[in-house]
Amino acid sequence: MGRSQEKGREGEKIASRYLLKRGYSIIRRNYRSSYGEIDIIAFDPSTKTIVFVEVKLRKKGAQSTPLETVNRTKQKKIIKTALKFLNETELTYEAVRFDVIGIEDGEISTVFHVEDAFQLNC
Repeated sequence: MGRSQEKGREGEKIASRYLLKRGYSIIRRNYRSSYGEIDIIAFDPSTKTIVFVEVKLRKKGAQSTPLETVNRTKQKKIIKTALKFLNETELTYEAVRFDVIGIEDGEISTVFHVEDAFQLNC
């Protein structure tokens, strides 16, 4: 595993812990399809929502924000991958949401959670 993959996995661990502390359950990490990968698939029991989460780790003071790095092309790949996952599963849910969790990596990591970062129809 390369250094950037290691950092990415560390970011996903931080994001997973963050979600678990907020009452979400983790359904799957690193779900892959021919369209792409989804870092975390979680379930928010309070709203019965499946949440597809893109995790972005950035160094403190980076020029672009984590949300800015999830462009329209990346969003479309995530959506196609999410639809494939939903077609393969028998989970019961009432809604679907796409979130971005940005982690600013510094002496102390800071987590930014953007709910509904983009829509299914982008």
